[in-house]
Amino acid sequence: TTTTFIERTDSTWRPLSVYWSPSTGDLLVGMYNNDTKTGKVTRYNQSGQLTQTIQNDNTGRRLYSIPNYITENNNGDVVVSDDVYPSGAVVVTERGGRHRFSYTGHPSGSGLWPHGICTDAMSHILVCDDITDTVQMINKDGQFLSHLLTKSQEMREPHSLSYDVNTHRLWVGSWDNNKVCVYRYITRQDALTDEHRPRPDGDTRYTTPRHNNSSTERK
Repeated sequence: TTTTFIERTDSTWRPLSVYWSPSTGDLLVGMYNNDTKTGKVTRYNQSGQLTQTIQNDNTGRRLYSIPNYITENNNGDVVVSDDVYPSGAVVVTERGGRHRFSYTGHPSGSGLWPHGICTDAMSHILVCDDITDTVQMINKDGQFLSHLLTKSQEMREPHSLSYDVNTHRLWVGSWDNNKVCVYRYITRQDALTDEHRPRPDGDTRYTTPRHNNSSTERK
């Protein structure tokens, strides 16, 4: 049985991404307008009713171009990977739609071509960057913390991300070799006590996590 939950009524907008919010039960949908080359994020409640549209900041400037990946942080922020080369961004708004910040890449100025995105138990934002072939970690306020993953034999061109809140494992899909690698960089105790503090590049807890090419972690 197929049930139509949300029906597309405006042919100028097409859905690109979807995220279900565990905290509210809402659906967040990233939309793209091919005529204007702009994007927006729409929110639907559990009945499929449109309750919110996030499109511009408080000055009227557009927030998104291609909102290809979307997630939510623990504080309710809506976190979007605006998938534009070479000047993409991680665009973060409050639940109510107010623009908080846009992260445009490492402080070195390398730019950002963001793809998969997720958040973890510590409210870090993790994003795959196709320019540097890394998974970058920023805090909930947009400050760069570390390169969580860098180019390696096992993982090249990281493209998709998912964080498992139950096991604290990070699942990373590779565009280059069609592998899914599983990493752990946060322990259950870290998540419970909130004592785990990321450091700048060079902290081996973040640059060399344990990994495996299967769905089980190497012991």
